[in-house]
Amino acid sequence: MVRGLYAAATGMINQATRLDKVANNIANVNTRGFKRDQVVSRAFDEELLLRVDKGQVPFDRHIGTINHGVYVDRVITSFEQGVLQETGEPTHVAIRGDGFFVILTEEGERYTRDGGFMLDNQGRLVTVDGWPVAGERGPIFIESRDFVIDSQGNVIVDGVYLDRLRLVNFQNLQALRKVGHNLYINPDPENNPEVAFAGEVAQGFVEGSNVDVVRETVDMIIAVRNYESNQKVIKMIDGVLSKTVNELGRV
Repeated sequence: MVRGLYAAATGMINQATRLDKVANNIANVNTRGFKRDQVVSRAFDEELLLRVDKGQVPFDRHIGTINHGVYVDRVITSFEQGVLQETGEPTHVAIRGDGFFVILTEEGERYTRDGGFMLDNQGRLVTVDGWPVAGERGPIFIESRDFVIDSQGNVIVDGVYLDRLRLVNFQNLQALRKVGHNLYINPDPENNPEVAFAGEVAQGFVEGSNVDVVRETVDMIIAVRNYESNQKVIKMIDGVLSKTVNELGRV
């Protein structure tokens, strides 16, 4: 019976994690380029129950199997395309298809789908946090408002080619990790970031979040109901154990 307490507790912990992820998804429904997270759950390995007779274990007397509940196996990110929203700002760009912009931070290269860029006081193309956007030649300096970014990321100023946005894709998207500020890091050195870019760049647009509020609301309701069910199981087992200790113990 105590084992049932542990199993129900693992269920509550699992559902609490699911709720955290759903809440974070909903909180970022209006965050440009945000990708929703999903929790993948897994049951603990099953154990075979055998009937023991006089210290011997006859292997033909199987009772069945039992596991010890569930746990969060991993959190995966859905990289489904978000809706492109037109802004008309020439510094705003969105990726249609697979790929990421490369951002130059003090901690090294980071990657993002948020193309809501701007020009700083030096004329550099930067993120809202002030990090330079990488081109093939390094940071991109644009000294004119008359510029075009074509579908392949080429930056053309006053009709003259300046640079090209550094656009990358990865062999394994699930190896990427979120590090805040809508940025990703690639911690796996074997996950090649130089996979050929096959998407298109749209100037004057930004990519919206791929969070579906209706779907997230349904997931939240399911997680809450499952959490409550495990909570009731714990209360029931606690009541039985209380009777066992306080009443049967007197006999």
